[in-house]
Amino acid sequence: MDGPRQHLDCLHFQKLWHACSFKRCCLFLVIFLLFLVLTLGVATILVIFLLKPQKPVFAFQTISLDWYNLDTYSDSFLFVSSVITLTLNAQNPNKFGLRYSSTRLGLYYEGLPIGVIRVPGFIQPAHSNNVSVPTRVLFDCVNVSQIVDWASLHDGSRKDMIQMNILGDVRAQLSVHHMAFLKIKIALDCDINVDYREFITIKNEVNITRVVNNHFASFPNISEFISMKCALSFYA
Repeated sequence: MDGPRQHLDCLHFQKLWHACSFKRCCLFLVIFLLFLVLTLGVATILVIFLLKPQKPVFAFQTISLDWYNLDTYSDSFLFVSSVITLTLNAQNPNKFGLRYSSTRLGLYYEGLPIGVIRVPGFIQPAHSNNVSVPTRVLFDCVNVSQIVDWASLHDGSRKDMIQMNILGDVRAQLSVHHMAFLKIKIALDCDINVDYREFITIKNEVNITRVVNNHFASFPNISEFISMKCALSFYA
């Protein structure tokens, strides 16, 4: 009788011991996770207060037309497919450098996708203001006539402007003294205003000649007909 009873007591003790061990492991895991979150939070606060991060600045520098295809339909609609090289000037006022990964951004008009912007990976050193970033803008069979007609319906100062949006995410890594220590994600939301009157001559020439060869757009001062305003959001 004593043998089976002792065996049952032993099994009961083992179950209690395993239950207590499981609770200890769970408690240790929770404490470790809380410590990890607290450490990351303190490190982030120290980075913010010590480095005082500011938003990098991007501005249009040059634009060139690399390839295009113009098609007309019923002498009233102009469809454009093109590849454009758009060079940006990147400025970094921060005490730390930024290393950006290559990405693709969407170009939208009235919520509809009309193009893709390919941005290569590049580095912004600390306190730099002359970093040139060449990007490729790809348009695939865009109805320019319809866009211009919609823009002409606007009132006031917006009447001669085509308003587009650039949306997308860019992954970046912070570096101090050539040492990378924090990865972030930047949500990009840019509003672009384009004075379409600069492009009306292209449409008129196509309607007259119907066949255009070796036609290159000339943009003497890009700031006169294109303006950009961006909002950046940072995520760890």
